[in-house]
Amino acid sequence: MRVRPGIEESLKLNFFIERGYTRKRCPKCGEHFWTLDPDREVCGESPCEPYSFIGRGLSKKFSVADAREGFLSFMESRGHTRIGRYPVVARWRDDLFLTSASIVDFQPFVTAGLVPPPANPLTISQPCIRLKDIDKVGLTMGRHLTIFEMMAHHAFNTPREEVYWKERTLELFHEYATSVLSVPEEEIIYKEGWWEGGGNAGPDVEPIVAGLEIATLVFMEYKVRDGVYEKMSTRVVDTGYGLERITWLSQGTPTAFDAVYGHLVDRFLDLLGIERPDRSLMERYSTLSSLTAHVEKGKKLKELRRVIASQLELDPEELDVALSPVELAYSVLDHTKTVAFMLADGLVPSNSKEGYLGRLVIRRTLRALRSLGAEVPLADLVDLQLEYWGSQFPELLEKRDRILDMVSVEEARFLEVLKKGRQLIERELKKLKRSRGVPLDFLLELYDSHGVPPELAAEVAREHGVDIEVPDNFYELVAARHEAPEVKPPELPPYLEEVEAMPKTELLFYKDPYARTFKAKVVGLLDDALVLDRTAFYPEGGGQPSDTGFLILSDGTKLKVVRAEKVKDRVLHFVEGELSKVRVGDEVSGEIDWPKRISLMRHHTATHVLLESAKRVLGDHVWQWGAQKGETESRLDVTHYKSVTDEELRRIDLLANSIVMENRRVITKWMPRQEAERVHGFEIYQGGVVPDLNLRIVEIEGFNVQACAGTHVMRTGEIGPIKILRARRIQDGVVRFEFSAGMAAVEKLLEAYERMKRISSVVGAPLERAEDAVETVVKENRELSKRLREALENLLVHRIRDAQAAAIGNLEFRVVEVELDDRKALTDAADSYVREHPETVLCLVGGSGRRQVVLALGALAIERGLDAGRMLSEVLS
Repeated sequence: MRVRPGIEESLKLNFFIERGYTRKRCPKCGEHFWTLDPDREVCGESPCEPYSFIGRGLSKKFSVADAREGFLSFMESRGHTRIGRYPVVARWRDDLFLTSASIVDFQPFVTAGLVPPPANPLTISQPCIRLKDIDKVGLTMGRHLTIFEMMAHHAFNTPREEVYWKERTLELFHEYATSVLSVPEEEIIYKEGWWEGGGNAGPDVEPIVAGLEIATLVFMEYKVRDGVYEKMSTRVVDTGYGLERITWLSQGTPTAFDAVYGHLVDRFLDLLGIERPDRSLMERYSTLSSLTAHVEKGKKLKELRRVIASQLELDPEELDVALSPVELAYSVLDHTKTVAFMLADGLVPSNSKEGYLGRLVIRRTLRALRSLGAEVPLADLVDLQLEYWGSQFPELLEKRDRILDMVSVEEARFLEVLKKGRQLIERELKKLKRSRGVPLDFLLELYDSHGVPPELAAEVAREHGVDIEVPDNFYELVAARHEAPEVKPPELPPYLEEVEAMPKTELLFYKDPYARTFKAKVVGLLDDALVLDRTAFYPEGGGQPSDTGFLILSDGTKLKVVRAEKVKDRVLHFVEGELSKVRVGDEVSGEIDWPKRISLMRHHTATHVLLESAKRVLGDHVWQWGAQKGETESRLDVTHYKSVTDEELRRIDLLANSIVMENRRVITKWMPRQEAERVHGFEIYQGGVVPDLNLRIVEIEGFNVQACAGTHVMRTGEIGPIKILRARRIQDGVVRFEFSAGMAAVEKLLEAYERMKRISSVVGAPLERAEDAVETVVKENRELSKRLREALENLLVHRIRDAQAAAIGNLEFRVVEVELDDRKALTDAADSYVREHPETVLCLVGGSGRRQVVLALGALAIERGLDAGRMLSEVLS
């Protein structure tokens, strides 16, 4: 059981005592808080008491831009260095998909004290996305948002350097709130809490003003390992100031959406065909709206609405009718901004990883539009967000065309899901009827596996007499399944302990990737492998296969190296041969299979060239999904939202080969992690997050930079030609390029040329006219096939007409056997005959081996109630 460290002593600060604050316990929520009002009983945070800022705001009013700049400038004036935002797609993390807080930018390496921060102390305004609140967006009038900016100041205190800690953190907030925001000191309440996230934890203080929590001041001093809290050597001041909440507080508008989105609210309401409710109603309701946040605890929205209506002395049904449309509109407003930032920062909607989360937001937005009966294209709404936020975030406008194209593609796919969804739901419901009830997992699985929205499932189910209740927090439940990568425990080799006792292996292939031979000493032996003190054999990793070759003993005995594997900085050489002759301390000579190595080097460098070429042709949303290098063929999987056209493929091919022809330098160097990220950005993690403090950087001069541990040629000219052989979608949102490089590409091109020569010979035309000749042959073949089918159909119709018929009533039954086994020809002939003879019931049997049976009914037979499917089943049985 996890035992949390105590909060009371750690937050008994001079800041509170010297200013005359009193510590109390809220009788409603049970949390402790500090206040200057000795008569105050409750903590002041809504819903323990209503908001009191609605309709009045602060003496100073701020726009979003003004509030952001005011905060950052204040922190700069207090010794903090301002840094730019990180992407909302957390490419530098292997345990998260989206940036959910400003501290995510610095976990785990900076917070662990392993890598220096970009500045210390620093300040930032970080756009964040949290899908765990997605079903509350709109309901709480802006208290909860899917996308929000977390303004922050961070200080990283190490054993060597104390920057500032709890007292100074409280002083900074207090000064900012009272001087910049002009909040009266006596109106600020400080609530105690506990924060955990990303493997770290610590006590926190949450400032409350007029019922609204506007910041969280976390003192991160623990790391959480296997449920146990351990003291951190680096203590981190982790603050988060809600930009949107502060803007809302200052303006006192009925909702945060009015304060944050300004005129865009009316524009959206107009496009969605929604009338804004009476302002006084909105103000009264908003003061209590935080109660609706309890939907995340499984409470029903209708019940929560009834509680609020009772306090306002309003009819709950009328209140629901007035508010539901505008709440949906607010969610659309929030979600379209979320989509704009996700796609601008490189996310590609798909059915897995971060792409799944992007698609979830898009489809929830489309579901809201469908519920409102709005016919405005989603791309038009996203475009309004790009315009609105473009002056503050120019990168949104720079990527406008691609963002809107992706949104349009996603909307078209969603409409296809709706078309196919009804049949799918009906089929799945039939399976359910064999069991009791309709579990929530049924809805979750329908959405997870097929993208079917729960509202459609409930609608179809009701038509079939099955009642399904969709939880008000459905999309939060879905997001919780996918918010982070599945953590797989590392596969530890059975010989790990033995290997760790051996000396580390010096990696010669980094010093000289062209070294074909080397000498080394044996430092360890396993069953079928040996460890050397140094090696030129590259161990498998990063999609590059292991080197092979030979190890030669002093007596000339050759051991065949079939693969090399790196374990804890030791390279194991798995061999075939007389390993019993080898002793620890023996000297051996190594020989690399050079043709294989140089081919892999060419293909690996070609992978980097091809990736960058794809990014420059298709767009900078392209991200490496996976790669595998081979001697003759390699593959590169990238994120892309639609199939690659032939013209795009040609441009990628040409760009890649132009980089080869320019013979650019391929530079490899080691860089500290923080410096590599600062200089080159998070693009370096195309091949995946590298969990090292020092990164090996591979740069194709002026073209592409990646963190990569593979072997590469020294100049692009050494790659030789690059030829993309195939490009195809292997799953939703992922395109695979299969290609060859170097001599392997030359051989592929020669094979293609030889095939063209053979085709030229077959069609009897010169090579340069072979394409036209083939097209002529294909056209003639199609025409002949068409004539042959028409002749077959006429022949069959004559056979049917000549066959003996049995009359029953005014219907005519015919059974005809023919030797033809072409099912399409049989079907076409049968359909043609019954169209001309509506009184006919025709059974056409073809083939001499496996029989083909076609049953066709004329219009009159169908009117009489005959069922072709049932009749055919009886015939076949």
